[in-house]
Amino acid sequence: MDQSIRQRLARWREFFFAQKYRFDLGQSFLVVVNFTLLIITASDKLQIFLGMRLRSLIILIVPIGFLLVWCFGYFMDKVVRAAQMAERQAIKRSEVWVQHNAQMDRIELQVNELKDLLTKK
Repeated sequence: MDQSIRQRLARWREFFFAQKYRFDLGQSFLVVVNFTLLIITASDKLQIFLGMRLRSLIILIVPIGFLLVWCFGYFMDKVVRAAQMAERQAIKRSEVWVQHNAQMDRIELQVNELKDLLTKK
């Protein structure tokens, strides 16, 4: 029974972390949402042009904005594979990884040369 509760809690923990991760990925999209809200609340001309009071729609727009942020994060997580792409970019930019990969290439070359020497004999 105790193990079952731990497994359930672990699944919930992973589920909540996955949702937080997706929201964090989508957070960059929040700039677009903030800009849109700024235009809606600050522009009287836009309100006159559309013929409605947009301020009353903020009750809907804000939750929709958060939902769009999460959806963008989900897209970045599932389609773009943002974690793997970020890791690849970090490795490309890291001097330590560049040196490590160069060293591994040299070691692999030397091992192949030794292998060729041994197979010739």
